[in-house]
Amino acid sequence: LAQAILGSRELESAQHFPLTRQPYSSDKMVAPADKRAIVKKRLKKFKRPQADRFKRMNPAWRKPRGIDGVTRRRFKGKYLMPNIGFGSDKRTKHRLKNGF
Repeated sequence: LAQAILGSRELESAQHFPLTRQPYSSDKMVAPADKRAIVKKRLKKFKRPQADRFKRMNPAWRKPRGIDGVTRRRFKGKYLMPNIGFGSDKRTKHRLKNGF
């Protein structure tokens, strides 16, 4: 019956590629192999000092280099400067929130 409907060549390809698909079993979800928690040392972005005062300044971080800059001199209560201590754990560095 199938040979009459499909023809001989199409029957051979139909044996390799069935017309009906097997239902996908969703009981086994993909999970990350490493279940280590992602710990961020700082969630806020480092802002460019005085970028909130001028609309023309981009708030993206730039290292302060002035001789009187309070951020560079690390005064208490001023903007923090990024340093190596704020880095992420090497094992979880480029992970997404879902763990992959």
